[in-house]
Amino acid sequence: MKLRLLLAVMLVFVMSACSSFRETGVSEDGTIRQIMTEHTEEIDIPSDPDRVVLFRTTDAGNADLLGGNVVGVSNIVKGTQLAKEHLDEGITYLEHGDLEALKALDPDLIVTFAPDEYVFQYEEIAPTVQMSYTASPFSPFRDKLYLTHLHNLGVVLNKQAEAEALGDEWLEETTRFQREAGEAVIDSQALVLVEASGSYYAYGRYSAFGTEAVYDVLNFQMDEALEEKLREGPFEVDIADLDAYEADYVFVNTKDMDSGVARKIADVMGIQEDHVIMQDYEDYRLNDLISIEMQVEAILEQIKP
Repeated sequence: MKLRLLLAVMLVFVMSACSSFRETGVSEDGTIRQIMTEHTEEIDIPSDPDRVVLFRTTDAGNADLLGGNVVGVSNIVKGTQLAKEHLDEGITYLEHGDLEALKALDPDLIVTFAPDEYVFQYEEIAPTVQMSYTASPFSPFRDKLYLTHLHNLGVVLNKQAEAEALGDEWLEETTRFQREAGEAVIDSQALVLVEASGSYYAYGRYSAFGTEAVYDVLNFQMDEALEEKLREGPFEVDIADLDAYEADYVFVNTKDMDSGVARKIADVMGIQEDHVIMQDYEDYRLNDLISIEMQVEAILEQIKP
């Protein structure tokens, strides 16, 4: 019985290892790499891709940090602070599913999210890697999802060492940010809201929309009742019902920065209005490392005494 249990546990670990992003081989001439993905499939991709297309929004900024040769990214990134200040002016912003525009870019590698309904069409154009936004027990950054996906992209772009170095440097940088935040965040609780379709939704850790900056980097705490509710994912909440949760700061992602909702939230939750921080929806929906750093710096400016 114990032997069967031990074998079962070992099988789980073997399957997990096989489903992690890692290189499994290189062609004799060195031009092709084989990588294993989280979907337990082995894919042949260029060793040094020079026309990469990225459909996941989290990859655009990370690829820029890694020095990837990117020719196209999701049009969701267009117009953001990331695009204006960091991405190459000649980059193409692609609408999801625009296969003709994709073909015109003549990519040699495509990276997309999973599931993606167009993945089979992509595979006819160039080698395609699908990536789910999930944790990996074999990532050097463990449950820090945004760093795990920097690492996974590094594996795909043949820049794993660079990705790990960037992640390690970032962990040191978070210590500096926390010191800079000082007493403003010590024992302080925060709530992150996202406005969508006329409603508001509460978001948990590692869910983009500034949650990485708030909960991971700056180390704001979360109300226990809120954390319990978020176990099943983001949920809709009425402004009038926010007093069910404790928070010293509320971060609101919105496309209307002057909606007047800050006063309503402050009144309901019994906090100062300047503790309700409005955030640009388009900029804060991104959770690449460049965007998160910009978010942290902006938040620090607003919470420091």
